[in-house]
Amino acid sequence: MNARPVREHCRDVLLGLLRYHRSGLFMLAVGVGLASGAGAVLFRAGIDAWTRLLTGAQDYTASLGPSVGALSGLGRWFLVVAPVISGLMIGPIMSRLGGTRTGHGVAGVLWSSRRSDGAMAPGPAAATVVSATLAIGGGGSVGPEGPIAELGASTASLFGRRLGLPRRAMRLLAAAGTAAGIAAAFNAPLAGAFFAMEVVLVDFTVDAFTFVVLACVSSTVLSHHLLGTTLSLSLPTLNLTGDAQLGWVAVLGVLGGLIGVGFSRARYLSADAATAGADRLRLPRWARPAVGGLLVGGILLAVPEMYGESSAVLGRALDGRYTALALSALVLAKIVATSVTLASGMPGGVFAPSLFIGGVLGACFGTLVAPDRPQTAAVFGVLGMGAVFSGAARAPITSVVLIIEMTGQYNLLIPLMLA
Repeated sequence: MNARPVREHCRDVLLGLLRYHRSGLFMLAVGVGLASGAGAVLFRAGIDAWTRLLTGAQDYTASLGPSVGALSGLGRWFLVVAPVISGLMIGPIMSRLGGTRTGHGVAGVLWSSRRSDGAMAPGPAAATVVSATLAIGGGGSVGPEGPIAELGASTASLFGRRLGLPRRAMRLLAAAGTAAGIAAAFNAPLAGAFFAMEVVLVDFTVDAFTFVVLACVSSTVLSHHLLGTTLSLSLPTLNLTGDAQLGWVAVLGVLGGLIGVGFSRARYLSADAATAGADRLRLPRWARPAVGGLLVGGILLAVPEMYGESSAVLGRALDGRYTALALSALVLAKIVATSVTLASGMPGGVFAPSLFIGGVLGACFGTLVAPDRPQTAAVFGVLGMGAVFSGAARAPITSVVLIIEMTGQYNLLIPLMLA
């Protein structure tokens, strides 16, 4: 007869622990980290599968050329068809399921964190992740981190709102979920933690740090078990040839900051132009990604190196395989391709494109400064990644930690901080 009161008492004690005690909240942070890490792994698997289906390769930019996948009969014209197919699926998904007052990606997470409790609606977040999978796999020049950040924050919403967490605890949990997603996406747990504190929370308290670190560690451990522990960019040990080159590093930092700001402006101008053009033509919202896919396909037909995240192209640039003129063209092409992709309504992140633009810009700068040194392109490429990322994301601490974790180049810590 007393079984129900005992169960209710145990439930109340457990809920009280999870809502109001640090130990319970830390347990929730671990749970959110694991859920975000699992979501990031599935997201990556989806991108790879869709890319492989359309192109026949996990990373099309490693080989370029015609498709050897499902679109092999189209020759090089598959580069136009692939983003259109993705856009035809993205439009209905986002128009029917993706509506949210907070916006999407990192911008949506920031809006919710500053004006509300940091929570993101799970339904629109899932629609964004599915659409971003189709966009990146279909050649859209965007990154995975925006949808992953939104997915992490929405995962925290499922935990927090069901348990009735207080506003501050909910905000911390949402930031922890965002950080966990970023950590799993880039294999960079410390960078994910600093991003949450520097950009999302703007809060460097011990509680905030503990929260996001627990989520990032659990997310990264799960990602390591499922995807491995390799660095995002495998490079030989790099060093500046002397302190005299710090002057060139400072110049690159200023240039990278300007390019980062220009990249942000280009995205906003493209979005405004696309909205005005679509309204003038009276295009329904569901059709805009498909029409934008034609523009993306035209860019890919001219510069196929812009397909998806362009990871292999960045590796070749850091290896010094391009001329300075070709590297300059790749920087401009990436800015245009990413701006057009996002303006067309295809969701995705801008961190990965920022890193690409910075790496290629730095490689170009290094090739011009010291053409006789083979490692200069890689050295200045790594520094350029940090400079442009800082200029675009306004997150210098995150930038330094992220580049170090992605590349393992601890010898470049001081010049990277300067850049």
